[in-house]
Amino acid sequence: MSNPYTGIVASSLRKAALLLETENAAPLESTALYEAVVLQLWRAYRAFLAELAFQLQLMTEPESAQTLAECAQAAGKTCSQAVELQELLANRNSWLAQMQAAWRQLWHFSQEKCGDRPQGDNLIPVQDISASAAPVLNDSLLWEWHGALGELVQRQRAQAEEW
Repeated sequence: MSNPYTGIVASSLRKAALLLETENAAPLESTALYEAVVLQLWRAYRAFLAELAFQLQLMTEPESAQTLAECAQAAGKTCSQAVELQELLANRNSWLAQMQAAWRQLWHFSQEKCGDRPQGDNLIPVQDISASAAPVLNDSLLWEWHGALGELVQRQRAQAEEW
């Protein structure tokens, strides 16, 4: 049975590359393109997690490498790929941790929850200083992430085939 997530990974990586190949964009267009590239790269990463879960017959689409590892362990299986991904995410300077920080920044609207406090409340918002700061997006950084994710996917797929 073929893995339904393999095509999503390839498609998302290709879309990211096509977006990065766009030339002569105005500053606002560049920002939108960069955000679209982050979206496609994160989509490829998440689809790859689902691809690994499918290979292990876990019947889930994990949201993180940690969830993948926990689901595999609960099923009595090991997933060395998830361990490697967790190690990358634990290193704040790794390309994957930086990409995750950029993804989170795109989806972060406010530190405060709506409706939890009165309008006049001036408490200092809580910041998670353990989280990686999102890097400034540019062509070279996004190409680096694209290449690193593509290489990781190919290497981990080859490693899985050996078993």
